[in-house]
Amino acid sequence: MSHPSDDGHPTDIVTAVPQPRAEVRERVVIDVTDEPTGVTEVTRALQSGAIADVYLRGRRPVWIGEGNDGPFIEEISKDGLTLALHEHAEVFKMRKTGPAPVLLPTRVAAVVLARNNWKLPALKGITSVPLLSPDGRLHLREGYNPATGWFYSPRIRIKDVPENPTPAEIMEAQELVVGKMLGDFPWMKASDLAQFVGALFIPLLRSMIPDPTPLWAITATNPGSGKSLLSRILEDLFGIKGATWGTDNGEQRKIITSVMLETGAPVAVFDNLPSGHTIRFPVMSELLTSSTWSDRILGRSEIVALPNNLLWVVNGNNLTVGDDLGRRTIWCRLDPDVRPDTRDPSQFAAGDLNEWLQLHRAEVLHALLTLLCGWVAAGMPKTNHHMASFGAWPRTLGGILNWMCLPGWLEDREEMMEDADEDAMEWAAFLSAWHDELGTEEYTSQSLLDFAFAAATGMRAASNLSRVMPTNGDKIPNSKMLGKWLRARQGRFFSGYRIISRRDARQKINYWRVEGPKKQQ
Repeated sequence: MSHPSDDGHPTDIVTAVPQPRAEVRERVVIDVTDEPTGVTEVTRALQSGAIADVYLRGRRPVWIGEGNDGPFIEEISKDGLTLALHEHAEVFKMRKTGPAPVLLPTRVAAVVLARNNWKLPALKGITSVPLLSPDGRLHLREGYNPATGWFYSPRIRIKDVPENPTPAEIMEAQELVVGKMLGDFPWMKASDLAQFVGALFIPLLRSMIPDPTPLWAITATNPGSGKSLLSRILEDLFGIKGATWGTDNGEQRKIITSVMLETGAPVAVFDNLPSGHTIRFPVMSELLTSSTWSDRILGRSEIVALPNNLLWVVNGNNLTVGDDLGRRTIWCRLDPDVRPDTRDPSQFAAGDLNEWLQLHRAEVLHALLTLLCGWVAAGMPKTNHHMASFGAWPRTLGGILNWMCLPGWLEDREEMMEDADEDAMEWAAFLSAWHDELGTEEYTSQSLLDFAFAAATGMRAASNLSRVMPTNGDKIPNSKMLGKWLRARQGRFFSGYRIISRRDARQKINYWRVEGPKKQQ
């Protein structure tokens, strides 16, 4: 695989097989005169390292290829293995006249790749930036690191990061990142800036913290506020995999699996979601809390299991979330005081950020690494922040931002969980109306619907429940659907209200009531 060019951009060479790196390997000789011997010798060649850059990801052998967007991970196919051995080995069959060069027989390739107990170096992923290991060491050597399981292929070459930076170096690094690069964005609150800075450290800490990360949502009140520029920062510093947003839960699952199979970038961005879109696919909740992602490969009966080590980002105007995503999302919000297109870029600290990033991205990456090394030298302090299912990320990022004296990390999370969670707001309104009109009396799902919509027939005064009843799109639920929704939310709090159930075993009926907010003593 060729390295990036001197200006930091990946070269435009696309290869189907791994290419020799610095060393020149002796071509291995493989005898495929009979199939069992061929299977044994090809397997030995792969596991011995005779073919460069072959790794194990999940349960399948892969290698690293180079594309227009940088390095990528590719599962080894029968044809790919045949081509690799043609280019890097001497494959032969014995004839009466002696050994004759041949291509690897298809059956031998298929049997080899059917193996499930490979002895290959495990590959967690490709990193385009140096990684900080759990002991606080910064790894700057290119290539595969057996200690971390990551392959380092830099987009921007970084040298001489100070192991113990001085206060002046730390101040200069922070001013470049927070002051110059990010200072002119119209952040809604201090927390929004802190949370975007936190995202900038995630690709550098992937070896230290293997846990999945929350979803980072970049949203704004107006087009042109700078959302795409924030995504551009992630792209220029680390490389991103852009992905389209699915039309349904099943399609979204396929997109996620495709991204994880193909990309070597540390960040995946679903860019430009429709304005006002509500993110509510259940598969996203599953993804964000899974250390390992398992799915069926499209067009095959095989299940793939991959480490979930990407930072997942969504980007759009006035985004909201639904289902359980409210507590799994970290927000970076922009709200300009003026119409965005009237602002003069020449008045910004960095001027035109697109141009500035091209000239200074190496400096910015160096500054981020300097800040990390300063945090390590300070003893890697952590905070007591907690988000269920996300391991050490909240405490570690909180510790870095606190050490930087950058306020706001997760401070308005509870507020955002309510304000940006469309489902939570809908159910809070419904349960509040239910409690106001019916108190704590028990109802079946059918009797609740009868009460809510009886006014439509003129039987009694109109009920507010009919106006705030949760819907499926514009469709009013039937009793079976409403019962299913109630079961899924029983015991959960919505602005202080929660659903309590009682099962009548004799009648085999569920009864429901609403418990109101606890009164302050």
